[in-house]
Formats: sequence, C-alpha cells, structure tokens
Amino acid sequence: MTGGTAAAPQVTLPHGGQLRGQWDHGVRVFRGVPYAQAPRGALRFGAPVPALPWSGLRDAATFAPMAPQLARTAKADAPPLGGEDCLAVNVWAPPAELGAGLPVMVWVHGGGFFRGSASEPLYDGAAFARQGLVFVSLQYRLGMDGFMHFESGDDGAPANRGLLDQIAALQWVQDHIHAWGGDPAQVTVFGQSAGAGALACLLGMPASRGLFQRVILQSPSVACQTLEEAAAVRHAVAALVGVAPRRAALASAPIDSVLHAVHRLAADPVLRLQHGLGGRNFFPLRPVVDGRVLAAAPLQAMQQQWMADPPDLQVLVGSNVDEMRLYHVPGGAIDRVTDAQVLAFAQDVGLPTDAVRAYQALLPPAQQTPGELLSALQSDFYYRVPAQRIAALASEWTRSAHRYEFGWASPQWRGRLGAAHAVELPFVFANLHTAQGQEFTGAAPPAHLAQEMHQSWASFAHQGEPGWARYDGSTPWVQHFDSASHCEIHSDPARFNVWEGIL
Repeated sequence: MTGGTAAAPQVTLPHGGQLRGQWDHGVRVFRGVPYAQAPRGALRFGAPVPALPWSGLRDAATFAPMAPQLARTAKADAPPLGGEDCLAVNVWAPPAELGAGLPVMVWVHGGGFFRGSASEPLYDGAAFARQGLVFVSLQYRLGMDGFMHFESGDDGAPANRGLLDQIAALQWVQDHIHAWGGDPAQVTVFGQSAGAGALACLLGMPASRGLFQRVILQSPSVACQTLEEAAAVRHAVAALVGVAPRRAALASAPIDSVLHAVHRLAADPVLRLQHGLGGRNFFPLRPVVDGRVLAAAPLQAMQQQWMADPPDLQVLVGSNVDEMRLYHVPGGAIDRVTDAQVLAFAQDVGLPTDAVRAYQALLPPAQQTPGELLSALQSDFYYRVPAQRIAALASEWTRSAHRYEFGWASPQWRGRLGAAHAVELPFVFANLHTAQGQEFTGAAPPAHLAQEMHQSWASFAHQGEPGWARYDGSTPWVQHFDSASHCEIHSDPARFNVWEGIL
C-alpha cells in the first residue's frame, strides 16, 4: 500500500464530507485538512472561524501552506514563504475502524512564534502511527497575524490569536478524530519550545479544559509579554515598515515588509534595543498577558487554575542540558559575548549582579567565560527552570507528573553544540534520517536513544506512564536521556536557586 488512487484510504467526517488520503508503508496519511477558514480579509485578525463543510470527496494528499514567514537564513530580498490558508491539520493513522478507540497525539510545532510549520519532514508522524496511535499535527497563525497585540479599541482584534487557533484545532480533534478510529477522551498534546510554551499558556486557560487529558512539554518557553512590551513591539515593527502602529495600517502593509521587520528584530539584539525592546524576551512576538485570553503568565495561571479546580491531567515535562547553545554556538557568537551583555540580560530579567557572580562561580572553570555564562543563564531562565517549576506544580495538583532531562551531547559544530535546544526532536519522532534531524545530531546518532525516547512518548500517550518513576515532592525522579540513560532522584543544580522569586 504505497499509493494509487484506487486503493487510497478514505474517511467520512461528521458533516458528511469525505477525505481521500494516501498510504505510506501501511499508515494512512491525510494532509492539509482545514479546521478553520483562511484568516484573510475581514477574518485576518479575528478569532478562528470553523472551516466550511463540504459534500463529496476532497483530496488530502498535500500539506496546507505554512503560516506566512521567511526562511531562517533569509536575506534582505528573500520572498515570503507560505500563505494565508494555513489553518489545517495533518493526520497519520494506522488502519482502524470507527470506534477503535485509539489514543491520539496532537503535535504543536515550535519556531519562536514567528516561523515553523507542521509539514517539516522532521515532524512526520508515521512512526507514532505504527505505535497504534492517531497522530495529528496542527498549524496556527504566527508572527504579526498570530501574536501581535492591538489596542482593545483597535477594531476588536482579539489577543493571542495563535493560541485561539490551537484551541480551535483541538476542538476539531474532539469533533472529528473518531473518523480515523481515534478516541477524543484519550488525547495527548505535545510541543517543543514555542509549541510547548503555547501549551503551557493553554494549561492556564479555562477554554482548554476537556480538550486533552495528557500533555508533554519539551523545553517549554513560558516567557510572555506584558501589555507594555507588546506595545513596544507593535511600534517597532510599524516603524521598520514605515506605517502607523495600528491594525488597519499594518494590515495594508506588504506582507513581505512586515515579515522582514519581524525577522530583523529577531536576528538583531542591537536593533531590538534601539526600539526599546529589552532582552527578557528572546524573540519579538509571543503570547501577551492581556487579561482576557491569557489572564496571567503561564506559571501563575496554572497555579491559580489548578489550585481552584485540580485538573484530571497527566504531565510529562523536561528540558535539555545545553539549551541556548543552539543560538550561541553556530556562527561563533558564544566567543564574542561580553561581560556587559551578560549583566544587561541579568538586569532585564531582574537578576542582581551579585547573584550573577555567585551563579558564575557554580559553573565549571571552563564554562565561566562570558559566552558560556550567558548561555547557561538563558538556558535556565527560558527553559530548564520553567520545566522544573511546571513539574513541581503538576506533582502537587494533577493526576501525575513525570520529568526528564536530555543530556546527549551532539558532535555538531566541532563538538560544541552539546545537548542544545531541539536536539532531542529527531529522537522523539524516531526520524533520525531526516536532513533537519542530522543537522542537529550529525550523521551517526545513537539509534537506541531514539528507540528509548520514542517508545517513552508513545507509552505515555497510551497509558500515562512513560516508563520511569513519577516526579513528586518527596521523590523527584528524573529520567536522564543520554548515551547511557538512567533515572535518579534528582537534586537540581544549586544555580537554579538564583531564580527564586523571578520565575
């Protein structure tokens, strides 16, 4: 079953319309299935509107366009990628009948809230489908369209539209996934980086209750913007584009100009500083604590919601040992960092200078250079400490908590990349062969580690147990994924203590 129209798999959706997918070595694959109407014209900055039903047979052989963005290494004249009709899901499923009751996994991609897509080969869900799971990947609005905050009186554009898209996609799963044999009462959502950060936001939003029963957060980035920071970003983008910082003006601006403005702000910390954007938020656009869609920052919102009404939820959360090396090692930036840059970051996040020096003294001597120090500080602030905080909250208020740490050191960039941000992805998806995966791992990654991680994620989706002891206050077991993986009762590094009262 490798293709061919006659043998193509089909499903019938609740509204009566049908979808025709493709076979991929025994797995049914349906790509580009719309869950919401294209956010163009009057719908562009609105809440997502459910996709219109159709009658007859619709082809689902090709991915929807990615949300509008630029390539990661785009030059000044690079054309935009993707398109407006991006609000779609992709489904990988084993052969199954209606009512099969298969567990469901829903993937939310990362990319700093301004790039990325569900169609990347690294995120192919066939391996999970072969584990007896229905795998869904979703796309959501990015950049200005998904996360730029407009004033409350500015034509009524809701805040955090990208988060609202994810809620809509998860509601689509609830209403439709049984057509593939999936069980809407056994949904595991998982994401990495911005995808995990978005899910952390959803965990504190009442609108997400009942849409999933398990969650996996890989390197959750939970830093959100205040209203003041969001306004500064809007003004910065508008100034670079040359229009007024209003919805109508930005909507009428050429999309490539807007994308290049966001891209420049993301790539250039000096430019961000010139426009009044501090170093607390690494990327310029992200969820905003607006008081309505997002009532509070994720960790605070989770605690408030869970204390008031403990959720029937199982949580798996973790991070990588050398997260920020992904951003500091390629290109050699780690060797150009100055003491002034370290102290400027510390000031932006509220870390006193004496705490920075105490933190530096806790690092091995070879890692006490300014670049290594900044990388370690940012790794902990953006990802590692938030993962620990979420695990602690989940152990107290949810059904169960499991925690991991990924420590396998990639040989890339002459061995300096280490266990950087995103290096775990090809292992989790068991997609070591992909070009993007090998950019992270090199040409000869350990296959046994992929088998361990992939099986753990699938086991968690099946039964809420990844294969190691639970994390709780008295026995905080942590699974360490490395060349020789092991589980131990974990004592967090002493340097985590400097973040008390900040995170």
